Amino acid sequence: MFKVVNKKMKKEKKKIAKKNKKEKIINDKREIDLQKIEQEKKEEGNFSEIDYITPAYMDISNPKIIEIDEMLYSTLICVNYYREQEDLILRDLIDTNININISIFYEKKDTYKTIKELTYHIGNIGVELQESNQNRQDIDIAAFSYNDAKYIRKEMQINNEEMYNMYIYLTVFSQDRKELEYLLNKIEGLTQSRGIQTRRAYFREEQAYISTLPLMQNHQDIKNVGKRNILTSGLISTYPFISSSLFDENGIFIGTNINNNSLVFIDRYDTEKYKNANMCIFGTSGARKIILYKIINIKK
Repeated sequence: MFKVVNKKMKKEKKKIAKKNKKEKIINDKREIDLQKIEQEKKEEGNFSEIDYITPAYMDISNPKIIEIDEMLYSTLICVNYYREQEDLILRDLIDTNININISIFYEKKDTYKTIKELTYHIGNIGVELQESNQNRQDIDIAAFSYNDAKYIRKEMQINNEEMYNMYIYLTVFSQDRKELEYLLNKIEGLTQSRGIQTRRAYFREEQAYISTLPLMQNHQDIKNVGKRNILTSGLISTYPFISSSLFDENGIFIGTNINNNSLVFIDRYDTEKYKNANMCIFGTSGARKIILYKIINIKK
């Protein structure tokens, strides 16, 4: 009886050992397959969707520029503006053919808190103006501040205006360092003609570059530099969508605009837009003015 039981136990042990051996072989094969897959991934590289927009390299060692995939970037921060604007302040920048990214942020301020602060400010300055010596050098500045604060409070209380913090960043890019410097100087000249004071984002080029990407991120490191208060009515002057092209629906293709490379289509027989069909062509000698006029008449 004991011999039979021992034989059965030995058989079962052999079966279990064979089963364990088979399972071990299978597990070893699985580990080998997984190792092969991992090795193939390492050799081929893992490519995801974000890799489509990820740059090959980025160099931020230079405090004046940032280099990304052989392209140089530098940012201007708008720090001050004229007190009054009668036209769109970004018109000249948008009309140019300069490689530029413009980013504008608006942050609405609490109306009740703003009016309260203005009232406190008006009271303090009013007392200083009454008690101070009229020969003080800063008396005119204090008077301007006093009048501006009263005007803003009146607009918010009576005309339902709202106060915003505005930030404007201009990122210029080029593949050549000298061309980039030329473009920066040109934009600084255009902004100054519009009453906009700019400051280059030295040592903050990375933060400024991120702020001009379509990510809706206004970096905290540069916010305090470019912050400017503005009322709702003043936001109109920062409207960035401007079409300065000459385009008539049934017009004839004349050429391209030298300022922004936009196509020019003119229908001089459009009586709703033009008083008459007369036109004048200017050009240097040999510029084929007559040929252009004949072509226009033939096409029409």
